[in-house]
Amino acid sequence: MIRDEASVVRRLTSYLDLSEHEARAYLRALKEGSIRGPDAKPLLARGMVILSSNEKVYLPVHPRLALSNLFRSRGDRSSPEMKEKRKLVDRLTLELIPAYEKREGAR
Repeated sequence: MIRDEASVVRRLTSYLDLSEHEARAYLRALKEGSIRGPDAKPLLARGMVILSSNEKVYLPVHPRLALSNLFRSRGDRSSPEMKEKRKLVDRLTLELIPAYEKREGAR
């Protein structure tokens, strides 16, 4: 569902300071519906996944919430540069929502 995964990874790392590994793990969680193991720990700390009720897997947080929270955790959001980044993050969020919703519809 994500057209250009490399571009999305590059933007997640550039706009939101995720590592490439974290960005790829979040995209995998979006596409597959969950993630397991040590890949999830950094995403859990950043609020991008939550522990499932059976505590066996981590579920992705909706991109709108996950990316918004990451952006808000950054420094000065009122500078012109950060306002422009906010627009870019909003566009990236809209690009990721279909992957999340496709997975939700598959249940």
